[in-house]
Amino acid sequence: MKKFKVKLHGKNFLLNLDGELNKFGFYATRFVRAESPQEAEKIAIILTHQNPNLRDTILNEKADRPTISLEEIKEVGFLKFFAKKSTTGFTFYPEDEE
Repeated sequence: MKKFKVKLHGKNFLLNLDGELNKFGFYATRFVRAESPQEAEKIAIILTHQNPNLRDTILNEKADRPTISLEEIKEVGFLKFFAKKSTTGFTFYPEDEE
């Protein structure tokens, strides 16, 4: 199986930070194993959606769903994959500052 570095961009996430509801976007990088870039993208998005730190804090209504899309994907070697594969963080930004 190939190893991929997948950069994702999340938008329209309604979150309560410091007692205030605001819309946020984020960037996240995931390292995944997959047969193809398309499969790597799907796996990375699923893993991001399933992250409890994100999933449990989203306050959007069903009619105003957040989105996660692909920013960049590239195949990486063994050493880079294993050095970085535990990366699970997010870099959030307020959407009104975009």
